[in-house]
Amino acid sequence: MTMLHVALVLAVTVPFLCVEPAMSDAGPELTVKTLVAWVAVADLKQQGAGLLTLIDPEERFDSIVLGEIAAARWMPGSDFFHRTHRDQAAWPAETAAPDQLLQIAVVYSDRSVTVVRDGVALATYPVEALQSFGGDAMALIGLRYVGKMGEIGPFLGEVADARIYEQALTPHQIAALRPSVASDPAPAAWWRFDLGKADDVMGRFPVSRLIGSARIERDRLILDGDGFLWAARDARAIVGDDPADDVFDRSEQSLFYKARSRRTGNMWDTWLYRHRGVNYLYYLANARRGWDNISMATSTDGVRWKEAGPILTKRRGVVWMGTGSVWQAPGAGKNRKFIMNYSEWRGPRQTIFFAESRDLVHWERLDDSTEFRQDERWYQRDGRWDCIWTIPRPGGGLYGYWTATPKPATGGRFGFGESLDGVTWTALPPPVVEGAGEGEVGAVEQVDGRYVMLYGTGGRMVTLVADKPHGPFRLAQRNPELLAGHTYFARFYRCGADLLANHHAIARDGAVSMGTLKRASTDTAGALWLVWWQVNDKMKGAPISLKRPAAGPGVALLEPRVDAAAGILLEGNVALRPPGAPPVALWLGHGETGTAIVLEHDGAVSYGRMGLDGSGFTPDNRVARDRAFGGMVRLRLLLKGSLTELYLNDLLMQCYSLPAAGDGRVGLLDAQAFSHVRAWDVPRPDGKPATSGP
Repeated sequence: MTMLHVALVLAVTVPFLCVEPAMSDAGPELTVKTLVAWVAVADLKQQGAGLLTLIDPEERFDSIVLGEIAAARWMPGSDFFHRTHRDQAAWPAETAAPDQLLQIAVVYSDRSVTVVRDGVALATYPVEALQSFGGDAMALIGLRYVGKMGEIGPFLGEVADARIYEQALTPHQIAALRPSVASDPAPAAWWRFDLGKADDVMGRFPVSRLIGSARIERDRLILDGDGFLWAARDARAIVGDDPADDVFDRSEQSLFYKARSRRTGNMWDTWLYRHRGVNYLYYLANARRGWDNISMATSTDGVRWKEAGPILTKRRGVVWMGTGSVWQAPGAGKNRKFIMNYSEWRGPRQTIFFAESRDLVHWERLDDSTEFRQDERWYQRDGRWDCIWTIPRPGGGLYGYWTATPKPATGGRFGFGESLDGVTWTALPPPVVEGAGEGEVGAVEQVDGRYVMLYGTGGRMVTLVADKPHGPFRLAQRNPELLAGHTYFARFYRCGADLLANHHAIARDGAVSMGTLKRASTDTAGALWLVWWQVNDKMKGAPISLKRPAAGPGVALLEPRVDAAAGILLEGNVALRPPGAPPVALWLGHGETGTAIVLEHDGAVSYGRMGLDGSGFTPDNRVARDRAFGGMVRLRLLLKGSLTELYLNDLLMQCYSLPAAGDGRVGLLDAQAFSHVRAWDVPRPDGKPATSGP
């Protein structure tokens, strides 16, 4: 996983800036150490909850964790379990009542780690090496991890006292400790909540901040799963709620847009709206627990994006939020408001709510009287109810389609209804669907007299087509599987005269970006393909001077290595070989091996591992697009990190994520089949061109 420097400052409605904390004397590195806390656990079923954590800029961490590998077991958490024992079946499970105050400690001594509860060692095991934490490390109370993947492992409970010692204390020494009472030896860091403050009284972490709903009451730090305490040496390293701490980052991203704000966290569903020459990108995300916010970015061209951060966050009592879309309220006049729908899960039921805006940036929730609930005549009460997509309704108002759970007798797979004002909705009987199972509505547009739906089912996006807005909808006869693999949830986007589509790009580690915008192209029967949007040529930065490899056996590597981390675009012509001929492939290196993209005689493509000698090809993904290709095709490849997109004759073939980030090696198998191979870098966020590495 690419590591993100955690010394960042975020704003509620603006992106962050990465800053290096000022270095000052903060005592010796913490290698041999003891983490200890007194806690009342509110829920013994919580999984992977971090009580007390040390974490550094490379996201290496040591933490007291509850229930990550084995239910209700205290364990030493660590990055990728590097210092965590996996077999915990024999470790005793926690049974304390919610009002019982426990003392939990983890001791890191030379090459061993020990878990101690109320002065009694629960488990001890060896480790190859301990992790050292210097002055740039931060402390978390009530969270396991924060970084590139957002905020993970919130804790439910109350903490009376938390400490970090720079010695390996014995169980006897730990048993002698008392909350809110000084000790000998003295701790390196100490949070005494009986003082009513979040400060480290020892001063190792001079700046502490309560984040989210974390608060101090009754001499304890109260953690309800939506907040935590964050402490660091430098105020610039704190994620806080004080606007005075906000630092703005106006840098742009192109190619694969990724939210970088920790207040946003990892992205998921995306949707867009265009107004007065500005493209507004919205996305559902999870910064802390579940899907807890909707964030946004803006672009003037649809290619280069500026992050703007969260615009709506989960309300107290909501399990998680759901995705939505944006439309302008029906009617006439320039002052019509913009409407956004989103859903909330409260207990077992998901229902739809609305927010409004005059500028598409600042959003205000409408009151709960506008809540849109399931019509139980046709829809299951506790079934899905999420994400309205609208189209104009003949005679005024809007038709809407949304993810729902119709009753089986209806023959439907999703919701359908209408609204005159865009806020007050009436459910109608669900359209009958032929050829597709349960799923999620991405988007619907009227194209050439037909109604074309992007529909997610079984982890893939398919195309449904209807002649009338109320159906029936049927699976497209050609190219029915629009997207499958390391991508999901496509939406339509009208950008001027172009009908575009946007969708996920999912890395193997679960990090989500938005794929490049693509033009939606249909045939007379409503079948849909995604093709290269020419505006994306703006992503091309400086040309990369590629040296064509000599022909020979195996994979011939292009020179020099490219900067895969910053991103490249590669184009060329490829002569497809007849059936039975040796394979033609583009090869992308990652670590000790690489992935080949084999181009078959009919234009189908297969992906899989392949050695540099051209042997050992093991396909794990194949796609064909039901289009005729000639003997020579134009190839276009996008690569950034581990994310790729491949086009043949400008037709999107596949979005595929490499098993690991590309290392910059690009090769050709049967190099004589390739001609006019060119590449461009993608300008970095600071506006400077990327450089090719050795």
